[in-house]
Amino acid sequence: MAGSGRLRQVQAMRYAILSLAGLLLAAPAHATGGFVCSTASEPKIEISVGFGHVPGAPIFGERLTVGGEDIPVEAPQWWLDGEELRLLLTDEQANEQVALVHARWNDATHTFDGTVEYRGRTSWVRCYEG
Repeated sequence: MAGSGRLRQVQAMRYAILSLAGLLLAAPAHATGGFVCSTASEPKIEISVGFGHVPGAPIFGERLTVGGEDIPVEAPQWWLDGEELRLLLTDEQANEQVALVHARWNDATHTFDGTVEYRGRTSWVRCYEG
């Protein structure tokens, strides 16, 4: 009889540990983030990027859409701190600059506002954390 009581105790502990692990895994890790930048003028330019929240984290999932058309890009260089966002988008071979974002933090709107240069044209852009 003493053995079955010990077995139930071990099973209860296992269940508690697995339940706690499940809760921890279900909680968001907040290990990644990203931005969506868009212009108000036509053709509408939208830039989406994802990145990790550790120093030196690479950008992943970069996307450029101009007038509803997806433009293949890479993001070889970027800078983000509490005051400034800079992002360089190149063609897939990194031979040619496609777009350049330079934006500063706006306390009033809690966004990064600035400019995007695309094919020789500069437009106003607003970037939201996403």
